[in-house]
Amino acid sequence: MARPRVHLRNAPIAEALIDFRILPRTSSSPDIFSSLANEVGARYSQVLPMQSLQARFGVDQGNLIQPRSVQTVMGWLYKTDHDIAQLRMDGFTFNRLEPYTTWEEVFGEALRIWAIYARALEPRQVLRIAVRYINRMRVPGPAELAEYLSAPPNLPQPIPQRVREFLCRTHVDDTNRNASAVIIQALEPRVDPSQISLLLDIDAFRDGLALAPDDPTIPERFEQLRQLKNEIFFASVTDRTVEMYE
Repeated sequence: MARPRVHLRNAPIAEALIDFRILPRTSSSPDIFSSLANEVGARYSQVLPMQSLQARFGVDQGNLIQPRSVQTVMGWLYKTDHDIAQLRMDGFTFNRLEPYTTWEEVFGEALRIWAIYARALEPRQVLRIAVRYINRMRVPGPAELAEYLSAPPNLPQPIPQRVREFLCRTHVDDTNRNASAVIIQALEPRVDPSQISLLLDIDAFRDGLALAPDDPTIPERFEQLRQLKNEIFFASVTDRTVEMYE
């Protein structure tokens, strides 16, 4: 495992997500999200409906019924070149695409738009919060994965030891924080023979909540999830990996 750092100047974060799942009021409609452009801000110049597609088909007396598809609007997207705000009936998600800046900037912007979302929808409760960071680490190849990951695949002999691809998903509980995390490690398919791409996807979350949308403890709860995410990141990689992104 690597020595924890306060901040990585060139962090390998491909995408960061701040997520709220809510219990909506039954009388609400996704149309209320379509007219928030002035509040969200002019730099979110792309405003698009989020649509879900349902396909229906069946059999009647041995004959296939003509399939039908139904599109429904489930929310609205507000986009810039690097930020995406998803305003949905079941929750709010803020995505920051690379290049990543700082937690303070990303979470501050997410919290600002969350307040707009909450005023518009007036959700009954916040049920789940999450911090998800998808890290993509490109290292010189071919390489021994143990040089970069603390817990690479451990293959017993006589299985060949040169790994082309792998995927590992682990779900853990943090009893001290009353939180959980899903950790995905993967070696992505190689495109450049001189380089390998390691994926470390960390989703830290708390569910089973029943918080008011303006509960003053929400920022502190997110900070705890951020700390859990950071602990997992530095425990999962080696110092050699971290030194590439300082």
